[in-house]
Amino acid sequence: MELRAGVTPAPVRRVKGTCMDVRWHHVAMAVRDMDRIVPFYRDLLGFAVDWEKPHYSGEGLSRVVGLENAEARVVMLKAPGGRMELFQYLTPAGANTRRGRQCDFGLTHVALEVKGMQAMYRRLREAGVPFNCPPQNLRPGVWATYMQDPEGNTVELIEYE
Repeated sequence: MELRAGVTPAPVRRVKGTCMDVRWHHVAMAVRDMDRIVPFYRDLLGFAVDWEKPHYSGEGLSRVVGLENAEARVVMLKAPGGRMELFQYLTPAGANTRRGRQCDFGLTHVALEVKGMQAMYRRLREAGVPFNCPPQNLRPGVWATYMQDPEGNTVELIEYE
């Protein structure tokens, strides 16, 4: 569905009697430099490499991602509660279209629930990770902060005490 300025999409209608078994599997991100981004998520945040395809291509991939002759290096990271799939496209070359502000439309950040927020914040700051601010107490028992990964993607750290 393509939306144009001033056009309101039709409301979604639930079809009576339908039931879908849906659950989260992963979030995916196209990256510029796999060798820089994997150590950030693996070594600093504790993700494990679930699998890696150094050179993934073929008609199936091209059709699914909607890119002619797509070729990519793909790494699937996993952590308790979810996975993150990283694509470094070999062809076609990616473009920097990052919007930059949290209020701009589209995906704005990935959130990771953590334990020991203050200690993690100090350790990541010492490693040179840029943050918007120190962890903030948003409401009783909830702390949060935003940081940037090596490619400028916003990652929220949130702790529920």
